[in-house]
Amino acid sequence: MRRALLFALTLAAFWGISPAAGELPAIAPVEAAHLAERLIYEKLDRRRAFVIDVEEAEVAGRPGYRILCRSGQDGFVAQVDAVAARVLSVKRNGEPFYAWPGPIVVGHRGNVRFAPENTLPAFDAAIRYGADLVEIDIRQTKDGHLVVVHDETLDRTTDGSGPVADRTLAELRQLDAGSWFGPEFKGTRIPTLKEALDHLSGRALPDLDFKAGDPDKLIQAVSQAGLLGKVTLYTGDWDLLERLMQKTDRLIWRPTVKRGKIGLPLLIDRFDPPVVNVNWIQFSESLIREIHLAGKKSFLNTMQHDTEWAIRKALDTMPDYIQTDRIELLMPLLRSRGWSRAALKP
Repeated sequence: MRRALLFALTLAAFWGISPAAGELPAIAPVEAAHLAERLIYEKLDRRRAFVIDVEEAEVAGRPGYRILCRSGQDGFVAQVDAVAARVLSVKRNGEPFYAWPGPIVVGHRGNVRFAPENTLPAFDAAIRYGADLVEIDIRQTKDGHLVVVHDETLDRTTDGSGPVADRTLAELRQLDAGSWFGPEFKGTRIPTLKEALDHLSGRALPDLDFKAGDPDKLIQAVSQAGLLGKVTLYTGDWDLLERLMQKTDRLIWRPTVKRGKIGLPLLIDRFDPPVVNVNWIQFSESLIREIHLAGKKSFLNTMQHDTEWAIRKALDTMPDYIQTDRIELLMPLLRSRGWSRAALKP
């Protein structure tokens, strides 16, 4: 029994597995101070804040800290959740200055429960249910057009077959991308990237999953849509990511951390990304906290594991983004905690 327990603990340490969020020990006072300093620095356009005092204080029913800071003639009081490593609120000279509104909601491939994935109806459904961002998958056609398709082949989500890269845009236009999901979506087409961006404009921001294609074409499309500096971008191909990073610094990178907490320093050393993507298999409360302490934003994926239990555990860690297939389940859970992203505008 002792040997089995030791083995389990060793695996837990290797993969970054941790107890439930409420059982994690509180972060240290200096760690909390750095969180407050960093946030105020960003909000004041790189004007530094200096910590005067740190006091232990319960924050929203959880262990926390009250951080007293000064920047020039301004005094700040920050409330920090010591379990999730999250600054929840800041007052400036006694007046509200910042309040964390909760995680940004990302609809995976639109809203896959109520419309065929990666189509304009799926994007509409995601926005209708409350998504702030709509994740879209991007590939390139034989004749050089960027289109919104997840799979390498057309077989699963259209009435066509074979690789997307072997078809021209005109050929893809002839395919039905909706009937497989339901008869009411018969005649739904694969959208181009431009059509998708135009369709989302002013309603939600896109989250780009670049599967394959010409980086220059992607950057050009995002630039023409006026979205440089505003959109997150993921690719599982790290060589492709590095090619993109060499061409522009105006996309918000979110590469995936591998091997839990062990992989986080390696990811930061290689890419120094503003956002760290965390898939469910690597998720742990302590990993999300380490991302926050490193000054990065956390992008947590619960899709395909969207039980109420999993979503609640994800929310306990207070991630910056949460991507889901179950927006209709997530939104009431957000509201029950007083976190509503309804005021977020693209």
